[in-house]
Amino acid sequence: MIRRFFNRIGQRISDFVQHPLRIFVICLVVVTAGLILNGTLFRLWNLNHDSNLIAARTVQLRNQTKKIDKKLRETRDPSFLELEARERLNLANKGDLVFVFSRN
Repeated sequence: MIRRFFNRIGQRISDFVQHPLRIFVICLVVVTAGLILNGTLFRLWNLNHDSNLIAARTVQLRNQTKKIDKKLRETRDPSFLELEARERLNLANKGDLVFVFSRN
């Protein structure tokens, strides 16, 4: 009886092994389950997400750097310096007409 039981199990295993597509699907399921349970796929997804965030931040910082470089180049222009002094420091050039308003 036990011998017959093991013979049937052996025969079923032998029949199963004769179909390579079934073996491939079972191996694929086992490997995928192993990766999911191990956490490797989740870690890879997190690394990919972090990589995308870093790339976006890098582009943003490069754009900011370009804007700052442009402003720095503008500050070297004497007409820009004069305009900033007039606007921010309320300075006037010789010959300019200055109006003073009193506050009541």
